[in-house]
Amino acid sequence: MRIVRIIDRYVFAEAFGLFMVGFCGFLAFLLINKLFLEVQDLLNPNVPAIMVIQAVALEAPNFTTMALPVAILFGTLMSMSRLAKDNELTAMFTNGISLYRLFLPFLLLSMIAVTASYLTNEYLLPKAATVQQQIYDAYPQIVGNDNREPPPFIVKLENGEFVTASYFDKKQGVLSNVILDDWSTEGGKRLITSTTGIADGETLVLGRDMGNPAILFRQDPNSGLYTGFTKEPTEMVPLGLDLKAQVSEIKTPQELTQSDLARQSKIKKQTGENPARDLTDFHLRFAGPFASLAFALVAMPLSLKAPRDERLLGLVFCFLLVMVFYVLHFICKLMGYNEVLPPWVGAWLPNMVYAFISLLIFLYSRK
Repeated sequence: MRIVRIIDRYVFAEAFGLFMVGFCGFLAFLLINKLFLEVQDLLNPNVPAIMVIQAVALEAPNFTTMALPVAILFGTLMSMSRLAKDNELTAMFTNGISLYRLFLPFLLLSMIAVTASYLTNEYLLPKAATVQQQIYDAYPQIVGNDNREPPPFIVKLENGEFVTASYFDKKQGVLSNVILDDWSTEGGKRLITSTTGIADGETLVLGRDMGNPAILFRQDPNSGLYTGFTKEPTEMVPLGLDLKAQVSEIKTPQELTQSDLARQSKIKKQTGENPARDLTDFHLRFAGPFASLAFALVAMPLSLKAPRDERLLGLVFCFLLVMVFYVLHFICKLMGYNEVLPPWVGAWLPNMVYAFISLLIFLYSRK
């Protein structure tokens, strides 16, 4: 037992050193690549260079969650390849240490990476993303949004009605080109339109001091045709919710914790938006960290199949496994966003595929 514990410490130290090399190297690569892409903004006189550098630095928590699985893969492949090349694995197997028992140090290292990735996602990433979004809001040129038209605004009310607008200023509560689909009136559907509206608490005010009063279009239930006439001077529409409060809660997934993502998906359901994106990102907060374990499961037995005198082949395997995994990851995530797959399947499928591959490799590896 003492010999086994010594071997555990020895293998863990070997893998941990290479893990740190892979983590620091890949994280530095991602940050330098991001900074390189922002070179034109560094030379933009309208954007302070320090803001661009800060925005890039705030990507570190996000890149950390990507670098940890790659580091586990690199550390596992390279350490196992080195042990195999020096015949140390042969000595371990000869003394009765099975491949499954030898996986324990890599399992421990993988769980450290899983924990670090989860904590980064849950605590560091939301704070960094919030500060980064504030920089992007102040300097939209950094992300190329300075000349881009804002997206249209649409909210579904509790009674099934819809409020749509070409733009909603959530700070001032002013809506442009407003349309209210009103199904609550007996005698046919009606539409209320206005060039401008104001969200006043739970009331939508149309036509107040705007020069262009609201116009009501009422549908004839027999012919289905609409007839319109001007509403004077102001139309007050009770909504049952505060538009400014609802919209201000909608944030990017990176700015939210798991509980916030779950709450935002409920808000989107209530307002008529598709919550699939938030639900997929919610499950990714669990599935993403476990990519480290999936990589370790595949890398360890796979390294035994590589020729012992080909150290560089470990790097080739590392590159190929990372490329295949992240291609599958982004495809499945998009399928979850678009409800081609259930959100939880889109989040967990890459891990399940790699776990299944690792099971097949283990079955045909040395015991």
